[in-house]
Amino acid sequence: MPFPFRAVLFDLDGTLIDSAHGIAGAVNETLAELGHARVEPAVVLEWIGEGARILLHRALRHAGADLPDGPGFDRTFAMLMRHYAHSLPQQARAYPGAEDALRGLRARGVKVALCTNKPERFIAPLLEALGWRELFDGIVGGDTLPEGKPAALPLRHLADGFGVPVHACAMVGDSRTDAEAAHAAGMPLVLVDYGYHRDFDVRNADARAVIDDLRRLLPQEAGD
Repeated sequence: MPFPFRAVLFDLDGTLIDSAHGIAGAVNETLAELGHARVEPAVVLEWIGEGARILLHRALRHAGADLPDGPGFDRTFAMLMRHYAHSLPQQARAYPGAEDALRGLRARGVKVALCTNKPERFIAPLLEALGWRELFDGIVGGDTLPEGKPAALPLRHLADGFGVPVHACAMVGDSRTDAEAAHAAGMPLVLVDYGYHRDFDVRNADARAVIDDLRRLLPQEAGD
């Protein structure tokens, strides 16, 4: 059967890379600098998936010190971003099969995109650390466009850039944010059964498939 997608859009954290350890380190360095107690990485994992600003709000709320959006929050966010930048080498941990899937799709003529809520300025150095700079035909970060996931805009922007209808693309992710973005865009959804689900039930999310290894995305060719 021919591969049904002309383009595949990938989430990053929790889908292609297991970045939680590095992100947890950045959050804990920020909390410590503010005079708050550090938290277990498993706790931080529950806060990941909707962008760095929401991550910080959750961390501050947990510490009993949340701030409204404004100058005070922006200063604290800049502190998190400083620690976040230092954590990128620890974030660059690809899941087994991720690179094979990216390279395999491209070798078969499928457009490959990165669609993440990670701030754009951290994407290039992270891809450099992974050796993945040339593996994406399009990249959208959390602050590339006026809206990030779960809005449909990032997905539609990438599909439009490829000249591919949304129904001929797939969004591959691990979270409710990815699922809501795919549904809002009218794009087929594929979910992984690992990653950062929080309380999200991937088995009941109206996904085309739930997979345990990204290599399962590769088109099966005659003789495979």
